[in-house]
Amino acid sequence: MVASKAIARDDVVYAAGCCFRSVACMIQVLFALNGDYLLNEKGAVAIAAKFAICPTDYQQRVEQAFALLAASSKSITEAIAILEAIEDDLSQWYGNRRLSM
Repeated sequence: MVASKAIARDDVVYAAGCCFRSVACMIQVLFALNGDYLLNEKGAVAIAAKFAICPTDYQQRVEQAFALLAASSKSITEAIAILEAIEDDLSQWYGNRRLSM
């Protein structure tokens, strides 16, 4: 939700920062759901993609979102939508706890 503020300003850098933080939080959830310890974010997306509990095509979808951010500021909306869909997929394991703004 916060990253969406970047759309009106075409602020790719802000959107990328928000998206990274979003993925970092999703990584923490995935590691917790799979009973594993997260040391840091380096390589964590690839590790999480191999977990038994993980959204379908997780790594590919995350990488697609960031590729869209790199391609053009007009792709911010599409990148955010991909990450929101991943978060929706994750909620099947822990319930919908998304904050409303």
